[in-house]
Amino acid sequence: MPSARIEDLDIHFDHFVPSDRANAQRVIYIHGTGCNARVFESHLTKLSLHHEIVALDLPGHGKSNGNGFRSAVDHAFYVGALAEHLHWDSCVVAGHSLGGGIALASAVYFPKLASGLILIDTGARLRVNPKVIEFARRAARRRGPTNVDSRFGYAQSTPQSVIDSVTAINAGCDANVIYKDWIADDSFDFMSRLRDIEVPALAICGEDDPLTPVKYHEYLRDHLAQCELVIVQGAGHWPFVEQPRVFDEAVLRFLNRF
Repeated sequence: MPSARIEDLDIHFDHFVPSDRANAQRVIYIHGTGCNARVFESHLTKLSLHHEIVALDLPGHGKSNGNGFRSAVDHAFYVGALAEHLHWDSCVVAGHSLGGGIALASAVYFPKLASGLILIDTGARLRVNPKVIEFARRAARRRGPTNVDSRFGYAQSTPQSVIDSVTAINAGCDANVIYKDWIADDSFDFMSRLRDIEVPALAICGEDDPLTPVKYHEYLRDHLAQCELVIVQGAGHWPFVEQPRVFDEAVLRFLNRF
């Protein structure tokens, strides 16, 4: 896994290059709260047959060092700096959950970078239940339980084996970093900034997502200048692992329009 030195932090990322780059798009993937780049690995294995892909570990996540941030905008800086490190003038920016907020921030603060957006189970505003933040705060201070219902956020039809695989990938993220992630979620509000984003966008979400419901993505469709909405049936907050075929096809259709 290669890395880039950015402001005294080693930011690790996966980089996939297709054998035929003639019609390939460049896409950078940003994971969500408490996750790392490996959460996309099955999706990216298929996508990278056609497109050049980078998926990074945000500061404090996966193999990247650091202590995380309480702001999506801080993370967006590292996305822009990584693209500069790769000598990418422009690319499609894809983000899941908190990563979607970071993608929107990247499009606002690095307008020449983002040629398109893939916004996965996210929103223009990401409010978090105060009980979730308090749970995370107590876990970070080792004053409360750290285990949660593993099925929360998934569709009822999603096999437990799929849920367990995602849980295993994300295991080990520091509780203090996760606490900061939830604050970054809760403080994110770009509703008034969507009018500044004019690039093509795909908003894609699970029909049964309780965290960032369909109405969040309808708002993106209605307030971004060029936004297609895809609702994935039989999926919750993780459609790229719950309904991978449908998700992969929707992303490929979007990228093939460029």
